[in-house]
Amino acid sequence: MDNLATPPDPGEGGHESGGLPKYEGAPEANLGFVVPSISFAAAYLRMWRLYTNFRIRSTRGEYWKAYLANAIVGLILLAVFFVVHNLAFFIVYYAYVLALIIPSIGITLRRLHDTDHSGGWIFVGLIPLIGNIILLVFLAQRSTPGPNRYGPPVTSLP
Repeated sequence: MDNLATPPDPGEGGHESGGLPKYEGAPEANLGFVVPSISFAAAYLRMWRLYTNFRIRSTRGEYWKAYLANAIVGLILLAVFFVVHNLAFFIVYYAYVLALIIPSIGITLRRLHDTDHSGGWIFVGLIPLIGNIILLVFLAQRSTPGPNRYGPPVTSLP
C-alpha cells in the first residue's frame, strides 16, 4: 500500500487545466461564477449588433437563443412564401439567409471562445457527420469559469 500515489491536494495551487479551476459540478467549485441569462430578442439583436466582433465570448444561452430566433424568422419567411406564392418573398428569404452568414460565423466563433477553443475549430464542421458532432459538443459545453485566453467571462448582457 505504500507505493500508491495519493491525489494532489486541491489547495496546492496547481491545476491541470492551465491554471483555471476545474468545474466539478458543485456550485462552490465554480468560485461563484454566474452565467447571465438573456432573452430571445436580446440574444438575436446582440448577434446582429456584434456580427463583426470575433474576439469576445458568447454564453451558451446567448448562442442557442440566437440560433433558435434565426430558425423561427427563417421559417416564418418561408411559410409566408408558401402561402402567398410570390417570388418577392422567396427573394427576401434568400436575402435573409445570405445576410445571416457572417453573423452566424461570428456568434459561433464567440461561443467557441467561451469554451476556450480556438475559432479554427469551426472548420471541423466541414468533416461529414463526425465533424458536426464534434462542433455540436464544443458549442454545448459549459462556459469556462473565469477569464480565459479570449478575455473575461460575459458577466452582464442587455
